[in-house]
Amino acid sequence: MSTPHTDLADHLFRHEAGKMTATLTKHFGFNNVQIAEDIVQETMIAALQHWQRGVPANPTAWLYRVAKNKALDYVRRKKHFSTMQGEITYLTEQDLEDEQTRALEDVFATKTIEDSTLQMLFACCHPALSQEMQISFALKTLCGLSVQEIANAFLTGKDTIEKRLYRAKERVRESDIAIEFPKESELQSRMSAVLQMIYLLFNEGYNSSQTDAIIRRDITDEAQRLCRLLTENPHCNLPEVNALMALMLFQSSRFQARLKESGELVILSKQNRTEWNGETIADGARFLGASASGASVSRYHVEAGIAAHYALAPSFEEIVWEEIEKLYQVLLTFAPSPIARLNLVIVRSYLIGAEAALVELADLESALGSHYLFHATRGELLKRSGDEASAKEAWSKALSRTNSTSEKKYIQSRIEA
Repeated sequence: MSTPHTDLADHLFRHEAGKMTATLTKHFGFNNVQIAEDIVQETMIAALQHWQRGVPANPTAWLYRVAKNKALDYVRRKKHFSTMQGEITYLTEQDLEDEQTRALEDVFATKTIEDSTLQMLFACCHPALSQEMQISFALKTLCGLSVQEIANAFLTGKDTIEKRLYRAKERVRESDIAIEFPKESELQSRMSAVLQMIYLLFNEGYNSSQTDAIIRRDITDEAQRLCRLLTENPHCNLPEVNALMALMLFQSSRFQARLKESGELVILSKQNRTEWNGETIADGARFLGASASGASVSRYHVEAGIAAHYALAPSFEEIVWEEIEKLYQVLLTFAPSPIARLNLVIVRSYLIGAEAALVELADLESALGSHYLFHATRGELLKRSGDEASAKEAWSKALSRTNSTSEKKYIQSRIEA
């Protein structure tokens, strides 16, 4: 059962566990990532136990202090430290407890945490691991996603992800991977996996696979935090990084308007634009401008462009559908997928009419017939075509194909209407 102290612990786990894991791994060595994970897990368990009697005035500081103490306990228990990095090895061999404490306090300094987090991101995306291993490992280790959440992000089974994570940890133990920024010649290839990981993380928060929370701000905030760290580093501040940041900001600007108080999902055409966050939209526009600094174009540029059209249009009726259609055509060259094609059909329905769009939608049934979005879209197009009986039937199929409480409430309202 959810309580204030367990909710707070869960929130802080999302925001701090990855930072602590990255920082401890930086000093214990990447092949000892399990040690860092164990210390962080023990810290979170201690928080759940101790905070039942009262939450400390500064919960984040409490977590870092306990993590530091548990790291020191681990160091004291060890008889040899050949796998640890220099500074801590020297200090523990000399048994200088005061120096050990001071060293670990330096480890948890703000700037060190930020650098360690970025370096850990790139270590997780080392070419010694396959790209699927890289992203899965980063999502689990740095972002705290569950195996099921990662499976949902990859549209695959839980067993597949568990095997992938096991193989990734085995590869990490076998490989001599340093936690550092990659060389300039390796940066672009490693950055591709880093950005895809952040993109998948944001998507899990934006349209969550959890049944009772379609929006998970803790996850979207973490994705944006990681991306901002990249933009603030001169080596990582690339056009595609700024484009992804812009995309996430445009999307998150609408959070307040996406759900009714009852928890029912609100589609774009029905959202109250006065509830959109103007500062976040302006921030997104700034990052989108920064993304145009280079000659390269990525899928993130295209998706940010689409999101910008929606966010910056004065009203739904004033959206320039022709421009969005062009962008979706470009997106399909970067990232072809049935969902992207479905979105293109929706866009085209405002240009060619609902009846003609239904014909195009039919071509996607073999790929998306089991997905609730296909039937929900078909229901909307049938309603706009005037066939309410068929629309109700399509929405009923959509209702049976989603587990999301918010989506179910929306679809049920369409059926009842």
